[in-house]
Amino acid sequence: MNISSWHTSKKGIISLFTGVLTTISSIAVGQNNSIAQDTALYRFFAALNKSDSNVISVLHLGDSHVQAGFFPFTTAFFLQQDFGSAGRGWVFPYNLANTNGPADYRWNSTGRWEVDKIIDRSKSTDILGPGAIVLTSRNDAPTLAFNGRQDDERMDNNIRQAELFFDPGTDDSSISVPGAGVDISSAPFEGGTPTLRKASLTFAAPVQAFQVRWDRRNAQPFRFYGALLQNGQNGVLYSAVGINGAMYQHYNENNGTLIAEMEVMQPQLVIISLGTNEAYGSLNAAAFREQIDEAVRTVRKYQPKASIVLTTPPECKRVSKRPYRRKVGKKYKTYYRVAYYPNPYIAVVTQQIMSYCRENGLACWNFNGVNKAMVKSFAGGWSGDHIHFNARGYQLQGKLLYEALRNSYDKFLKSRKDP
Repeated sequence: MNISSWHTSKKGIISLFTGVLTTISSIAVGQNNSIAQDTALYRFFAALNKSDSNVISVLHLGDSHVQAGFFPFTTAFFLQQDFGSAGRGWVFPYNLANTNGPADYRWNSTGRWEVDKIIDRSKSTDILGPGAIVLTSRNDAPTLAFNGRQDDERMDNNIRQAELFFDPGTDDSSISVPGAGVDISSAPFEGGTPTLRKASLTFAAPVQAFQVRWDRRNAQPFRFYGALLQNGQNGVLYSAVGINGAMYQHYNENNGTLIAEMEVMQPQLVIISLGTNEAYGSLNAAAFREQIDEAVRTVRKYQPKASIVLTTPPECKRVSKRPYRRKVGKKYKTYYRVAYYPNPYIAVVTQQIMSYCRENGLACWNFNGVNKAMVKSFAGGWSGDHIHFNARGYQLQGKLLYEALRNSYDKFLKSRKDP
């Protein structure tokens, strides 16, 4: 299901975040916010325990619940509070693609851009890159400018190193980035064209903004796939890739995206938050389970040492509209009684995810169960469609995922001390 963007003021974002902290602090520990089969995460926890001397890469993959940013980057914030921040992670010009994205940064450009997404039936290219979305321009000199918000207390937008992924469509193109050293390399991920490139940028001091210009000698399609931003420090590098309407099937049919993510981000932890859209389509439980397995096998093949945790979707609802007529003056008008009721297929999706993880030794965070157990806490956190959360709801979800991971990490530490 597609999600609309939320227009929240700068002070409002921080205020919402503070409110979530207050709500969370009053939640009882006994509400079973835990990760099943969490020993499957012990390899990741061992790496996390050495985050002061290494960059620990986390990839959070999903649908519209992830694309807006509130959910994954609340989890990121708290992990980085505990284990240090290695930077902003993956970013993409969602605003230039005319879709919603995280509110802590924005891209600007003087030219027009076309967009292809992983959910599109007709695409101008099969190569979507690590972000499952790509921008295309036919300008001879396409330009992009990244601007991180410096007043957002939650996000680390200090940049010392950046990797830009693009395809200029020609071997004789040039790139200029004021204030940065630039090193160009080819074939940054599998399956690209011969002109696919990665530009590694190095800044002498931390910046929150930069501009890029490419000069070319033809009007071949120029494609931009996104960027990976780091601050030059050790700690957690948390990248989120979410596409409105995405399902396991989309990532499998376009598995070049999964492969590129493993090669570019090299995650030590992969969090997959999918399943909502399957519950609103023609769900076949056996086929859905096969889709989960195919995605997991791709991750394991290209990043065999990565830990994986699957999450179950929120307790979303369907809507029913019953018409009735009422006399207004001398005429009758039709009105509708709107009622919401639980989507029964959410339970099927949840059960399939949980049983797959149990039978295959994968970690699983049953957020659906937590969501139902905390009805009052989430009461003011739903958006109008009762499928998505508002900013506060997603921030609550993100904090709960962090707490579940933290509880399992503490359990891991204790297991190492026990005789």
